[in-house]
Amino acid sequence: MMLSRRRLLELAGASSASLFLSHALGGCAAPAPAGPWWTSGNYGPVEGEIDAVDLAVEGALPPELRGVFLRNGPNPVAGSSSFWFFGDAMLHGVRLEAGRAVWYRNRYIRTLPYTSGASARGDASLLANYANTALVRHAGRTLALYEGGLPTEITPSDLATVGEHDFAGALRGPMGAHPKIDPVTGELVFIGYSPFAPYLTVHHVDAGGALVRSEPITIPGGRMIHDFQLTERNVILFDLPVVFDLEAAETDGFPFRWSPELGARLGVMPRGGGDADVTWIEVDPFYMFHSLNAWDDGDRVVLLGARHDHMWANGPDDETSHPTLHRWTLDAAARTGSVEALDDRLYEFPRIDVRRQGLATRYGYGLGFELGARVDLPRRPNALVKYDLDGGTLDRFDFAVGQQPDEPVLASAGEGEDHGYLLTMVHDAATDSSSVAVFDATDVAGGPIARVAMPRRVPFGFHGDWLADEA
Repeated sequence: MMLSRRRLLELAGASSASLFLSHALGGCAAPAPAGPWWTSGNYGPVEGEIDAVDLAVEGALPPELRGVFLRNGPNPVAGSSSFWFFGDAMLHGVRLEAGRAVWYRNRYIRTLPYTSGASARGDASLLANYANTALVRHAGRTLALYEGGLPTEITPSDLATVGEHDFAGALRGPMGAHPKIDPVTGELVFIGYSPFAPYLTVHHVDAGGALVRSEPITIPGGRMIHDFQLTERNVILFDLPVVFDLEAAETDGFPFRWSPELGARLGVMPRGGGDADVTWIEVDPFYMFHSLNAWDDGDRVVLLGARHDHMWANGPDDETSHPTLHRWTLDAAARTGSVEALDDRLYEFPRIDVRRQGLATRYGYGLGFELGARVDLPRRPNALVKYDLDGGTLDRFDFAVGQQPDEPVLASAGEGEDHGYLLTMVHDAATDSSSVAVFDATDVAGGPIARVAMPRRVPFGFHGDWLADEA
C-alpha cells in the first residue's frame, strides 16, 4: 500500500523522518551503531563563519583567474544529522584575482530550517529546503540548488542569502541539482521530480531568466532522477530503477529501493516537444547519478556518464556498485540503444567545459576513486582525471596518501576546451587542513601549479562552481 500525500506530510514533521534525497549524490551509507561517518573527520561540520584575506599561495596563481571558486555542501548547525545529505547548506568561497588569493569566507545559507531554529533543534523535515547540493549562475542570478525544493538565490561577492527564487511564481515544484545551459541560445533547462504525480517535469527558462515552459512527463511512478542531459535538439531523460518506497521510509527511514525488474529506459524528447513526443528506449538496468555530456550525431544521440551497474541492491549500506565511464548511442527512430564501457577504473563527478554543453566533447574531467575500507563506507576520491574521448587516453594525477580531492571545476581561459585551469578543494588528513589545488588543464598529470591554503578545514561537500568575473 502506497503512502498518501497526507501521510508523507505527517512524516515531514517527524524528527526521525529521512530526507527523501538523503542518498542521492554518490553512495552514502546509513548510520552505523558507532555513529554516522559523516559526523567525523572531514565529513564533520565546522563551527561558525569567518573571513580571511591575502591567503598564502604555494606556486604561482595564473593572473587570468579572476572570479570566485564556490563549494556547496551540508554543515548541520546541530553538529549532526540523520544523513550526510540532511544538513544545513554552508558555502565556502575563495576569491582569485591578479595572481592573488584575495579572500576566503564561509556562510550558512539562510534557509527556513536555519532561520526558524529547526536546524539548531535537530528537527528533521522531509520537505525542508536545505539548498546544500549545487550551484548555477544564469541571467544575473546565482542559485543554490537542492532538488527537494525551490532554488535559493545567493550573492557570490559576500555569500549572502537573497532568498528562495520561484521565477516570479512560475515554478510550483522543485528544481533539480543539475540544470543545463545551452551555450548558444543561453536557455536554461532543468528537471524536477517527485514521489507524487507529476513524477517528472522538464522546465525551460529563457536567456533573460523567465520560466517560459513546464512539461510534465509521464513515467510509471516516482523515481530518483538526479540528472538528465541536453543537446542542441533534444532533452535526454532517465527512467532508472531506483524507486521511491515511502512505506520503507516510514519503517526504516530509507525511502528508495533498487527494482531492476521494472527495467530501465532512456528518453529522447525534442527541445520543442512535450510528453507525447518522448521516445523511450529500453536498456539494461543500471543507475547514474551524474552524466558527463550528450550531443546529436546525425539522427542519433551520444550520451556519456558514470554508470553504476546497480544501486543499493542489498539495502542502503551497500557500497558495492562501482561507477565507470560509459557511452550510450541512442537511435530514437529505431527505438534502439547500445552501450559501451570506456574505462574500467572508478570514476565519478564528471565535468566538462560548459561551453561545450550539448555539443561534441573531446575532454571529460572528474575524480578517480579507490574502494572504501568497508562496503558500508563511501568510496574515497584519490585522483584527478582527464579523459581524451577522441584519443581514448587518460591523464591522471594521484594525490598523496591521506589527501582527498572534491569535485573539480574548469575555469576556462582560452578557445580550446582544455585551455584553462581545474580547481579542486583538497583535504590533507595528516594536517587536518584544506587547500585549493589549481591544475593546468592541458597537463593534469603534471600536478598542481599552485595551492591556496585555506584558513580553516573545509568539509567534503557535493558540488561547486567557478564564477568568472563578468565583463
